[in-house]
Amino acid sequence: MSSHYTKVVKHPTAGIIVIGDEILKAQVRDTNSYHMCGLLYKCGVKVKKISVISDSVEEISKEIRDASSKFTYVITSGGIGPTHDDVTFEGLAKAFDDTLHYHPKLVDIIKDHFGAKDPLSPAYKMALIPKKASLKFNLNTRTGKPNAYPYIVLENVYVFPGSPVFFERSFQGLYEDLLSTTNKRFVKDEVFINAREEAFTNALSVVVKEFPNVSFGSYPVSNCRYYKAFVTIESDNKGDTENAKQRFYELNPVDIFVKFDRTPHVDCITKYNNFLQSCPHRRSIYEQLLEELRQFYREPESVSIRMDGGVESSIVIHLAHICRTQSNSNDKLRAVYFMEKQTSIDLEEFIKEMTDKYNLAVCTVEAEPDKSINELITMQAHLRTLLVGKTGEDGVNEVNRRYAGASNADRLQINNPLRNWTNEDVWSFASSLSLPYVTTTA
Repeated sequence: MSSHYTKVVKHPTAGIIVIGDEILKAQVRDTNSYHMCGLLYKCGVKVKKISVISDSVEEISKEIRDASSKFTYVITSGGIGPTHDDVTFEGLAKAFDDTLHYHPKLVDIIKDHFGAKDPLSPAYKMALIPKKASLKFNLNTRTGKPNAYPYIVLENVYVFPGSPVFFERSFQGLYEDLLSTTNKRFVKDEVFINAREEAFTNALSVVVKEFPNVSFGSYPVSNCRYYKAFVTIESDNKGDTENAKQRFYELNPVDIFVKFDRTPHVDCITKYNNFLQSCPHRRSIYEQLLEELRQFYREPESVSIRMDGGVESSIVIHLAHICRTQSNSNDKLRAVYFMEKQTSIDLEEFIKEMTDKYNLAVCTVEAEPDKSINELITMQAHLRTLLVGKTGEDGVNEVNRRYAGASNADRLQINNPLRNWTNEDVWSFASSLSLPYVTTTA
């Protein structure tokens, strides 16, 4: 059970309202609130509440009105579109005793960019906004030009679409505005512990009392080989955070603390070289593999890595990332994910995490195991090498057994770069560099 010890700090606050029956019915997974919370935290904005409500004008109106009076910023996602249940603008207008009108700029956008030539097209419902509302066009960071479609602002309420693709692109503008205008930041550090919470609870209680201006959080972790819990230490200034962390260290046995890096992909060459210096007896094994990958990545467009959530595939991806970094390339690494009928949420989140961290171009193949390679070859005719990370004799046999029956296998070389690694090699490398993976057993 996680514990959180919170002290009052003067930060701007935010309330998030996620609108949509599809969220409440578990037909669509909400990722927007998670995305918002991460960026708002970077701005020093404290999210105080997340509400998930239905497509009801009354409910939207009430929730917006209540949140607007309590928080510095209110941010909504969802309920914007051409259908009967897209009623966010109606709820927004009612919350501020306003009426709706067709905003001429939005009408032009829908006509020009959505191709709605018929004046009776349902698409124009997206131009029907409160009269008091204004449009905010943020710049596209890639093109330097304003985005084609704005987000809507009324007093302290910011209204965004629900589709994650459009939401994230649009919300980036508000994030950049807040980043430039808010002047108070959170100063947070983390401590990773290879012990259960009861081992350090007393020490945590002591530092909570000794540092009233610092906020502490304690979070147990299951199915992680690297640590069993982590503690967050947060304040408004670096000094308080560092002093509280040092005091927490003093109150606990030194051997319960472990080093863990949440960003192993950053400064990867330096971290890799430091690792090599720490294991001279096996250094040649790691260097040989990196050199082998360099040879493959002379033609990067013809190479892909099988990503399955296992630590071995993470190792291959990480080493390929090092190759790319050494060559100063900005090309995406290609990866393939053979999707099974039932996929865990943990695996889906892991794939997204790896895609973001390592700048991957992931090809998802939905096919029966005996047809997966043929399907991949059909989808990516340019592919010549598939890297599959497996160790030991059993791993090599698994690779041979899984891919031997593919009728087009002669067009695609299956290579197992970890074939000479031991289990000890795998975990020495992965744990030293804190490589992410999905644990399937408790």
